[in-house]
Amino acid sequence: MELQQNHFEIFGLPVSYQVDRPALAKRYRELQQEFHPDRFAAKSEREQMLSMQYAAQINEANNTLKDPVARAAYLLKLAGVEINPEQTTADGEFLMQQMILRERLEDVRAAADPESELEDLGSEASSLFKTQESAFSAALDNRALEDARSALLKLQFLAKLQRQIEELEEDLLD
Repeated sequence: MELQQNHFEIFGLPVSYQVDRPALAKRYRELQQEFHPDRFAAKSEREQMLSMQYAAQINEANNTLKDPVARAAYLLKLAGVEINPEQTTADGEFLMQQMILRERLEDVRAAADPESELEDLGSEASSLFKTQESAFSAALDNRALEDARSALLKLQFLAKLQRQIEELEEDLLD
């Protein structure tokens, strides 16, 4: 393993939005065993430092490749497209849809059947997320980087909405 490898190279995976999750998990466990700092406790200070750097790089790569939004941003970064975390989409129709979904989320507690309303909202958000994942993947495959960037910005919105839905669900269950 080299410190200059990209995240996909570390795990021996093709550079693609589609990731073989079981292969990623298997290779992650193998690399963790191989480079875990405890295995280098009796080694030189340099070898200990390198093992800590490798372990950190392995963890970062794994976390990035497991998360669909982080993976999309990383793929764009590899393609030379930087995304500002504060940047938002300029798609007015999408933004209006997001406002409506957020209003529905705010109204869940007052609904006659909050659990059912939350389940419907979660299903809709999940479907929209999958649609943007497909759009991102297709755009990236076609090297339509501006379209991929636009899909990533939408994925960020939808991921945040999904987290908020999960948080409300946990809150309702308590």
